[in-house]
Amino acid sequence: MKHLSILLAGFFCLLFPQIHAQKTISGIVTNEREELLIGATVFWKNTQKGTVTDTAGRFTIEAQPQAATLVVSYIGYTPAEVEVLPGENNIWIEVSGISQLKEVVVSERGFDTHVSTLDARNIESISSKELRKAPCCNLSESFQTNGAIDVTYPNALTGVKEIQLLGLRGIYSQFMVENRPTMTGIATPFAFEYIPGTWLSGIALAKGASTVKNGNVGITGQINADLVKPLTDKPLFVNAFGSSEGRGELNVHLNRKLNDQTSNGLYVHGSFVENRWDMNDDNFKDSPDRQQLNAMYRLQYDGPAGCAQINVQALTDRRQSGQLSAFVPDQTLFEIDQNNDRVEVWGKYGKEQLFGHRFLELGNMGSYSWHRSRSQFGTNAYQAEQRSVYWQTLLQTIIGTTDHALVVAPSVQLDDIKEQVNDLNLDRRDLVPGMMAEYTYSRSSLAMEIPRFVLVLGGRIDWHSRFGWQATPRVSAKYNFTENSVLRLSGGRGFRSPNVMAENISLLASNRTPVFNAPNGGNAPGVEEAWNYGVNYTQNFKIAGRSASASVDAYRTDFVKQVLVDVDADYSKIYFYSSENQSFSNSVLLSFQYNLLRGLDVKLAAKWNDVRATFADGQLKTLPLVARYRGLVSIDYVTPNKKWSFNTYTQIIGRQRLPDNSQVPHYLTHDFPSPTPVFALVNAQATRHLNKKWELYAGCENIGGYQQHHTIMDYTRPDSPYFNGSQVWAPMMRQVGYIGVRFSPKGL
Repeated sequence: MKHLSILLAGFFCLLFPQIHAQKTISGIVTNEREELLIGATVFWKNTQKGTVTDTAGRFTIEAQPQAATLVVSYIGYTPAEVEVLPGENNIWIEVSGISQLKEVVVSERGFDTHVSTLDARNIESISSKELRKAPCCNLSESFQTNGAIDVTYPNALTGVKEIQLLGLRGIYSQFMVENRPTMTGIATPFAFEYIPGTWLSGIALAKGASTVKNGNVGITGQINADLVKPLTDKPLFVNAFGSSEGRGELNVHLNRKLNDQTSNGLYVHGSFVENRWDMNDDNFKDSPDRQQLNAMYRLQYDGPAGCAQINVQALTDRRQSGQLSAFVPDQTLFEIDQNNDRVEVWGKYGKEQLFGHRFLELGNMGSYSWHRSRSQFGTNAYQAEQRSVYWQTLLQTIIGTTDHALVVAPSVQLDDIKEQVNDLNLDRRDLVPGMMAEYTYSRSSLAMEIPRFVLVLGGRIDWHSRFGWQATPRVSAKYNFTENSVLRLSGGRGFRSPNVMAENISLLASNRTPVFNAPNGGNAPGVEEAWNYGVNYTQNFKIAGRSASASVDAYRTDFVKQVLVDVDADYSKIYFYSSENQSFSNSVLLSFQYNLLRGLDVKLAAKWNDVRATFADGQLKTLPLVARYRGLVSIDYVTPNKKWSFNTYTQIIGRQRLPDNSQVPHYLTHDFPSPTPVFALVNAQATRHLNKKWELYAGCENIGGYQQHHTIMDYTRPDSPYFNGSQVWAPMMRQVGYIGVRFSPKGL
């Protein structure tokens, strides 16, 4: 594969020989300590021709026909002027003489969740500090203080959490770990729960039609989890957590620097839930018992030969739930037992200045995973096993100057899935080779010292072994009115190969029969295809001298083909079928952040969703269990001495449509009103920073104790055709208190 990468790179250079034609001048900008300066302004004196240095402190600028003066400026440094003679094409400019920096006073800090005004795409960055404001014991619990993503519980028996983005289920967003697609197929229901919270250094949430580098999925966006690195993480870090739910958790990080270029780390997570809570007296556990052991080893190299890493993750997870005792003698208990085991090996290799060309870069990533799931839901049995292989080779360069960048990347994905539900065989094998190209144009602004206008044109061609050729065009653009004011537009197509049963496994927590076609016959589940368009406006400003930020998102998703889950047509069946009729999602998000007082931040968010689809009966209906309105109020305070921090957040959930229960006896539906009432969930946490090595935190979720009284329909008769645990619209548990401690001998 290494030889293939070199051949591709050589072919790329032959295909675009003009890319490195010596009509430009390349260089780097550093200070007197040889530290690279990012975002320095470089321009020809007495002209409007200029550029800015990139993230490696490099720049490329059009050469002048005769001797000319190059001016370099950087905030806090005295501008430098360098005479460049004809024929010079590679220079190193050192900026020295720091000006007016005798005293530095930090009077404010950035928000822990922010949207950059520099990126062409609408990407919301969630920092590790933001993740510590709530008990984010895993990735699925990391969005509680975020207004863009909604967290839901799809059923009352398995305890699995789901997310919604732009009004649609999380299956329509692409999940990645360090820009690598992962945990697809049968792992989908549990993916976010298999990344422990302490492993996260941050999350990047890209909304709408994003890059095509990682495939043609991600219809509503991409969620990229960035993990802690052995080189920068603490040599030893320990986090212990416990809650009144009967939950216990221990995380340990061990990192060691082997030499100046190589580091490795071992990250171990163990957790359990043990209780017999039954707050609503329905003889079913409110929270399943869980046991998980999860570990990852990381080896990283960064040296003259390039950058490389090898990672191995292995986990085992078990959940037991269901009926605690029988209502009548000799009644068969409805029990749930889920077992998941997973092993994944993945690695990356990158090399800059390939073949001596300063702006030609090579990247490779590959992974292999094995996942097995064995579950029993009452009388429903589910067995599945998946082996997946992924490879991508990426080449990146510029065309003439750094204003024009180009990326090409061939890739291949193989998923071999063995899946069975009761007597129904759903085995399949998907092979998807593909090729992408993405061109970026940046027009710099010397006044703002940032690119004012950026246009990204991307496209890819994939061949799917079951669905044939798929072409995916996407475009993103941004325009900065000022350094603090940006408008973004995006649009593009996406495809998805549905894993119908795995993605809806919660529906097995009932006595309904899965049917893989429409009620009127035909239209078996197939490929999904949709277009997404969106606009974002972000404005950073000051109010009374303190930082504030406001943002507006508006997105629409139009499906060309969609697999519908029809739970309205027949109370005894669940229909899965493809539809080419009208189906769409509209989502508008307003968010505002403000540093009200020193150490006091306020965040407000309001969202409106309109998600509808045309079902087999010809009616355009709102999708069930999607709140039309949602709100978030978050207040964070850090004391002046930074010894204490307090975090509160209130989630407001609007009305939701429940599935049609008109065929169900009325006496069974009084806990399942449609639409559901509006309610609010209040959560709070306090953290005591004892010293540089120790932190103690405690809090309470659902302080008001709001609860859906009964979450299981006809719970007294588990063998009834009306028995159903998949209509959950509110929390199943009342208040849950928790306490935890963080420790690192080198300082937190």
